[in-house]
Amino acid sequence: MSFFTRAAILFYVTIILFLGCFAVLYVLNVLSYKDIADLLYITYLDDHLRVAVGSIAVGLLFINFILYRQLDVNAHKEKIIAFDNPSGRVRVALVALEDLIRRTISRFPEVKECKVDIRASKRALDVKIRMVLCSEVNIPEVTSIVQETAKRKIQDIIGLDESLNISVYISKILGDPVKDKKAGKKENLEERSGTQIPFQGYRA
Repeated sequence: MSFFTRAAILFYVTIILFLGCFAVLYVLNVLSYKDIADLLYITYLDDHLRVAVGSIAVGLLFINFILYRQLDVNAHKEKIIAFDNPSGRVRVALVALEDLIRRTISRFPEVKECKVDIRASKRALDVKIRMVLCSEVNIPEVTSIVQETAKRKIQDIIGLDESLNISVYISKILGDPVKDKKAGKKENLEERSGTQIPFQGYRA
C-alpha cells in the first residue's frame, strides 16, 4: 500500500469519525440545536473566525483533490507496464495479461474457476491468482504447476526477465466434476461399443 493510499484512508476515516461523533452527540442531546446555531452565528460575525474556517475548508478541498489525483495516477500506473524496444516504447495493459493467464489456467481440469489480478510495482509484478478447485486434487502440485505456468506465460509474452511474485489463493474446493466427467465419457464409450449396427448386406 503506497503512502498516498494510506494518507487518503486516514484522511477520510478522520472526517467520517468526526461527522459520526457529531451526529451521535446531536442525537443524544449533548449538543443542542441552539448551541450549533450560536456557534455558526459567532463564526459568521467574527471576521477572524470566518477566515480560519474558510482556510480550513479550502485546505480540505485541496487535500482531497491532491489525494484523488495521486490515487488516480497510481491506479493507471499499476495497470500498465512499459518497456523500450529498438523501434520505440511499448506499453502493455495488465488487463490483457490477466485475461490470458485466466484463460490458460481455466483449461486445467483441476480448476473450476479462476480470477487473476496483476499489479505492477517498481520492484516486481505482483500476480494474485484466486481459484476454485475440484476435490481430491494434490493442492501443492496443482498450485506449483499453476504458478510455473503463469510465470512462463508472462515472461514469454513480455520478453523480459521481470521479477514475479505469484501468490495463489484457493477460495473453495468443490465436488469432483473431473471424476464425474471421466465417468460420463467412459459410459458413453461403453454405450457406443455396445451398440450393434444392423447388417445391411454385402455391397459390390
